[in-house]
Amino acid sequence: MPPSSGELWEHHLMPQQVTVDCLLPTGVIVPILCGRDSTLETIKKDLWLEAKKYPLFKKLMEPESYIFLAITQDAMREEFYDETRRLCDLRLFQPILKVMEPKGNRKEKMLNYEIGMLIGVPVNEFNENKDLEVITFRRNILKSCKDVVDQRDVGGDHTRALYAYPPDIESSEELPQHLMEKLSTFTYEHSVIICVWVVSDDNNRVKYTVKVAPTAYPSDVIAETIRRRSRFMNMSREHAERCIEEYRHMYVLKVCGCDQFLLAECPVSQYKYIRQCLAKEIIPQLMLHTKESVYATLPEINFFWPSYMQRGIQALTEINNQHTLSVWEVQTMLRVKVNCATYVNIKEVGKIFIRACIYHGTEALCEAKNTHQVDSSSPRWDEWLEFLMVPDLPRSARLCLSICSESKRRNRKVQYALAWGNLQLFDFNKRHLEDKFRLYLWSMPQGMDDLLNPIGTTGSNPSKDCPCLEIEFDEFTHPLSYPPDSHLEQLSQVVALKENQSNIPHTVTEEQLSQLEEIVEKDPLSDLSEQEKTLLWALRDKCPSLPKALPKLLNAVKWWDRESVAQLYELLKRWPVIPAEVALELLDCSYTDLKVRQFAVKCLDQGLMDDKLAQYLLQLVQAMKYEPYHDNPLTRFLLKRSLLSQRIGNAFFWHLKSEMHQTSIRLRFGLILEAYCRGCGPYLKNLAQQVEALDKLTKLTDMLKHEVNSDDHQKYLHAQLQQPDYKEALQHLHNPLNTSHILGEINLSECSVKTSKKLPLWLVWSNPDAMADVGDMHYCIMFKNGDDLRQDMLTLQVIRLMDTIWKDEGLDLKMIPYGCLSTGKDVGVIEVVQNAKTITAIQSKGGALSSIQIDSSQLHKWIRDQNPDRYEHSIELFKRSCAGYCVATFVLGIGDRHPENIMVTSEGQVFHIDFGHFLDHKKKKFGINRERVPFVLTEDFQRVIAKGASRPEKDPGFKEFQNLCLNAYLILRQHASLFITLFTMMLQCGIPELQSLDDIGYIRKTLAVEKSEEKAKEYFQNQFHSAYGDSWTTKVDWLFHNMRHKHKGPTQSGKKDKTENPSK
Repeated sequence: MPPSSGELWEHHLMPQQVTVDCLLPTGVIVPILCGRDSTLETIKKDLWLEAKKYPLFKKLMEPESYIFLAITQDAMREEFYDETRRLCDLRLFQPILKVMEPKGNRKEKMLNYEIGMLIGVPVNEFNENKDLEVITFRRNILKSCKDVVDQRDVGGDHTRALYAYPPDIESSEELPQHLMEKLSTFTYEHSVIICVWVVSDDNNRVKYTVKVAPTAYPSDVIAETIRRRSRFMNMSREHAERCIEEYRHMYVLKVCGCDQFLLAECPVSQYKYIRQCLAKEIIPQLMLHTKESVYATLPEINFFWPSYMQRGIQALTEINNQHTLSVWEVQTMLRVKVNCATYVNIKEVGKIFIRACIYHGTEALCEAKNTHQVDSSSPRWDEWLEFLMVPDLPRSARLCLSICSESKRRNRKVQYALAWGNLQLFDFNKRHLEDKFRLYLWSMPQGMDDLLNPIGTTGSNPSKDCPCLEIEFDEFTHPLSYPPDSHLEQLSQVVALKENQSNIPHTVTEEQLSQLEEIVEKDPLSDLSEQEKTLLWALRDKCPSLPKALPKLLNAVKWWDRESVAQLYELLKRWPVIPAEVALELLDCSYTDLKVRQFAVKCLDQGLMDDKLAQYLLQLVQAMKYEPYHDNPLTRFLLKRSLLSQRIGNAFFWHLKSEMHQTSIRLRFGLILEAYCRGCGPYLKNLAQQVEALDKLTKLTDMLKHEVNSDDHQKYLHAQLQQPDYKEALQHLHNPLNTSHILGEINLSECSVKTSKKLPLWLVWSNPDAMADVGDMHYCIMFKNGDDLRQDMLTLQVIRLMDTIWKDEGLDLKMIPYGCLSTGKDVGVIEVVQNAKTITAIQSKGGALSSIQIDSSQLHKWIRDQNPDRYEHSIELFKRSCAGYCVATFVLGIGDRHPENIMVTSEGQVFHIDFGHFLDHKKKKFGINRERVPFVLTEDFQRVIAKGASRPEKDPGFKEFQNLCLNAYLILRQHASLFITLFTMMLQCGIPELQSLDDIGYIRKTLAVEKSEEKAKEYFQNQFHSAYGDSWTTKVDWLFHNMRHKHKGPTQSGKKDKTENPSK
């Protein structure tokens, strides 16, 4: 961890007392001894008292007339307008403060400072950017955000409350089959029983148990509560009905223990909380609030227009007023001249050359061209390369280049790329590139053997310490531009007229339609033959009736032929809205056409409610990297939905911020974050609290790792958490994992530093909600600094999706996809599952035979002892959850499964943690694969499933378990394309074990996408028997794992912490 990441240069934490040199406007330097947690307000007050002892004090004005200025660790001049900030939070390069009179708009500067602190990039960096696309995007996207804020406020207090407290509801009103069954067995007369609490101002509580239909609205529940209350008050029936009509719409229901309100008028059974209670067979606990009291918590919105809104308008107007030529008017080849390269680093002095090609998405539009080879010491080519005709260039065409070298390996020549770069051939304003360009290149991604990187980002590397390539385009009498939509429409009409006049019969046979349906059903990674592409294009008018056909048809389009593109655009106009799961596929790296992506976003906007949007948000954020330009429909869509729901917005913010350390995407994500923050208005403080809290924890863990003796970790943690700045930062903030949970006061006695290598922090907060005793009394989160949590986050997201798919099919496998959020480079938070232990912890209670994997009965004994009154229920929970995780870990190829990353709750639910290896990237020892089974199904697990029977395979429960696994697997197979799409969209995120389509090919294999249903059943059953039959190999692996970690001691337990979870 570099010293610049601390509170002061070369200090992770600032000393408790530090001397600050203050430079006054009079030129006098006054040293002040300050505490690290002193506010600027306090420092200024002390400074004025001390300054009285120095010359020229009478020349100073009142303290309120000045602000402090300093140089931060980013080598930036920072003006501090917020004087409540503490000295330790300013990230000073040196403890020197300059006192000065403020210049410019104070309000704008304060907001810019706050936004810069939140996103990690000074807003001034954007202000100094002269790129016209950046300037135009900032202006236009902020107007779009203002429109959303206006839309949010147009409905008054109610729509504003919907943003602040977004209802957590399912997309479909219809209850899944497994919940319908619960209604018939657990509830009375297929009704939902709800407990409603009424709390008076003096904190007296009264509860009313009401019974309503699953289709009842929250207002119906309130009406029934008033009716029940009226009976206790001995009201007449007529009086009671008048009260109901008068008051039912003045109240709102809130989930006890958290800030989750039932604000949407939809069936109560559509709320996720109610469904969770039904699944667990517990009575929902709600609290009655007046709407007036809820609306009173909403801050006033004052949207602020920054000064940059006036920039770039004149320049863009002048460009648009220029006379241009359409590229269709220029009958010439696209040529690019490669002049020279600088700063080329090569291990061995030799020959290098430039490789170039025109791409549309991942498809090459022409043959790649190479320059001649020159010496790497001072490379110059001055060579023109020709590609394809200019009129046939599609709107999203990009020029992909790389500097390549050639070496001899095993007596054969091998070419490899040294650096790459991409350029959009048309800018954001439809202008074709012209004149000379200096393109700063990027280093090749690790493990990439291709000579070009067409899915990489476009534009120059901001870091100038890299190879630079000078290229040149042809110049014409006037700038070239892409033709307007009206020209494409006319071309499409001309082509259609020609086809109608050709007199070629267009009869479609049943065989052709059958072939078309087979092609459409192929998964996204299946290659299409030329014959299949020809058939798709010939039958393009039949495709709109097939929901999954569009991605396949787009693969058949000849993007280098403008007539084909024009016909596609006309077809898109009448294409019906496609399912969101299909639309997602159109946003990956293969489809860069602007109209195609715009159509996909339109389908998502119509087809995704907030719960589904949250499910796919991780991939949609990644998809913004594939957008050719900053301003695009996907970015506008995500900003709109984020500014309409604080829950979506919070996750959106963290998904963007967590990647701000990546140079390639820093500018785009920074601009989007800036626009989002400006749209948040007063709600920005919620994000500021989270950012400050995580920043404090990062510095604390850095200190623990580098400067504190391991014996003093616990003592040091408790001492720091009692510091005023830590107490202020870490209390009364929104949980980053769930914004409806408020983290109250930190429970010092329950907080600890875990002993694993990265020293994660175990943090416990009290729940400040008035009804916390009815919900969760505490919230427990693990903070990790040093582990890349993106792979865990992706794995848990996919497991959560599997759980949703199974439940939609009526199969509840009792999964626990706990919360996990990456918040920065190797930093993040994890939700702790309460009342759970690792398999190791459970086995250790069974003595030596259990610990050395000989006695397999201990797990069953422990579950039985934990659930004496609910034994059958606990076995059912274990059986179902075990089936779910067996299938999930098999399909995703999750490796490194050992008894410290498999846990069991006291109720019997099994779940997996720590997903450091997936897609069959399994741990090896001396080159040998340690894990030889497709998933973990040891004798310990079999014994539990068979209720302790010594021969589990003979037990009916084990056969039922096998059928559960098979049904779960077959259900997932029906959604194979969705899983493949989600992983494909994540290719650019930089996860080490997800680098290429070959990695994703593992999911195609496990889901047997090319097999029939019967063959897939047979394939999975063979895998099941392998896991069951070879489970002894897992036991041996577990034995050696336990011996190794027992020998190494608790501080060497591997990458992540494997300690058991505490009880509530």
